[in-house]
Amino acid sequence: MNDSIFRLIKLPDLVTLMNALLGFTAILMVVQDNSNAFNASILIVMAVITDGIDGAIARRLEYGVLGEQLDSLADMISFGVAPAVIAYSLLATQYHYLICIVGGTFLACGILRLARFNAINYKAGFRGLPITTSGLAVPLYILAFEGLDFELFSYGLLGLMVLLSGLMVSRVPYPKIKDVRVMYSILFLLLLLILFFYFGAIEKTHAIAGITFILIGLYVISPVMKLRKQ
Repeated sequence: MNDSIFRLIKLPDLVTLMNALLGFTAILMVVQDNSNAFNASILIVMAVITDGIDGAIARRLEYGVLGEQLDSLADMISFGVAPAVIAYSLLATQYHYLICIVGGTFLACGILRLARFNAINYKAGFRGLPITTSGLAVPLYILAFEGLDFELFSYGLLGLMVLLSGLMVSRVPYPKIKDVRVMYSILFLLLLLILFFYFGAIEKTHAIAGITFILIGLYVISPVMKLRKQ
């Protein structure tokens, strides 16, 4: 087998690398200055869109042998490391030790979630909350509620990350979203969010981020709602 990277890599893999680079750039931005947390959060939203695009391209064209491994590595950077670092940059001045523990837990649970996904092939849906969903929920919370009282905002963010951490390593069943209308609706909101942000419409950015955060929240609690119906 020819193991040259240039022969093994496919178009979807290049898109996956873009996902990782967006996450890496987000980390660099907040390391440079914690006031960049808002901008870094938008890059994570872009990484989520990129993560969806690489899967769509792979299904239509071809899967490369590197695809699955690259996808997990990129997700770890963009949806595990980057959200934890962004949260740390915001809260470290007043909640240093607490955000170190919560951020470390979030990252560890995300890594474990990815490892289990690669090791065990579930035939239907997911076991545990997907790391992409967790990685999106954190920046959406920041974009939606950044203007709140700092203490209220901080406890909300910490509580959210603890909840997401537990759900990622849980055995709670989550469905794969196959309804095209739902997928395109989320994509539209994310693109609208990016558009409003870069045009400086901050109030609209808060509003769209809040709406999207609620929709993601409905997915997060969907297993509970399903149990209640049963």
